[in-house]
Amino acid sequence: MGFRRFSLAVGIAVSLMLAVGSGNAASLRVSPISLDLPHGTKASSVRVWNNDRQPVTVQARIFRWTRKGGKDILSPTRDVVVSPPIATLAPGAENVIRIVRTSNRPVEGREAYRLIVDQIPDRSHDRPGTVRILVRHAIAVIFK
Repeated sequence: MGFRRFSLAVGIAVSLMLAVGSGNAASLRVSPISLDLPHGTKASSVRVWNNDRQPVTVQARIFRWTRKGGKDILSPTRDVVVSPPIATLAPGAENVIRIVRTSNRPVEGREAYRLIVDQIPDRSHDRPGTVRILVRHAIAVIFK
């Protein structure tokens, strides 16, 4: 996704959050927003926070990331794993998602992955006439 498209998507998301009110806005934070891992590093982590007043369930998945014809291609992989793959965060809580390169073959050049962290919908909080915004973070994970 190009910077202009990303900026537009962020602007639309912020506008929607303001339009529906902060009580219905998703509030899942992730840090860092990218991982650039030097040669020999096999593991790292990201933190996720729930800033909502309700518990939030998150799912973490990792995919091999390539580009072809200007488009991102995400492919299943067993070379890198994440743990935990799913977790429920209490209001105000945080959690650590570990990323581990399990492949024994050496990294040649660079290997690119995308860690996808999704907020899983909780239908019990849906109300007629309201919009619930769910969050997806796509975090670049680069092994060199």
